Amino acid sequence: MATSLYYFGSQLEMQALCVKYFCLPKKRGAKNLVFMKLILSTFMHLLHSAALFWGLLGMFILLNLLDAHSTYIVMRPHHFGRERNPIARWIFRKLGIPRGIIIFKTLLLALLIPAMGFYAGNDLFTINIVLIVGNIVFALVVWNNYRIYRRHCRF
Repeated sequence: MATSLYYFGSQLEMQALCVKYFCLPKKRGAKNLVFMKLILSTFMHLLHSAALFWGLLGMFILLNLLDAHSTYIVMRPHHFGRERNPIARWIFRKLGIPRGIIIFKTLLLALLIPAMGFYAGNDLFTINIVLIVGNIVFALVVWNNYRIYRRHCRF
């Protein structure tokens, strides 16, 4: 794990990263440089942490459960055309909506969770970034499903 303050190469590279990602002023003072090193070191240390992995994995599972619920309420009774994933749509048509959702999500999580756990043992940094991106994507999918439900629901 490279959380050293010298992990980022030259001071100019580090300053450019801090200015770009943390909107810090381009001053070259010693206090500002130490502050930038501290921010980047903390950020990199966080991305290498196992605690972040377990939190992101829990969020991934929660978002998958919300995706299953939101998919169910959007597709019931037989609105298969609203499902954009062709593999999931085929499974839902063959097995029915509730059974298909449960089997599809169970298989998906049964494959992904052990793979993520194995990969986390080798490279926490990369799997944490993958989980952050995956959680953002699933959050958008869940938000869209509930938006579609509200649009088609008649109170």
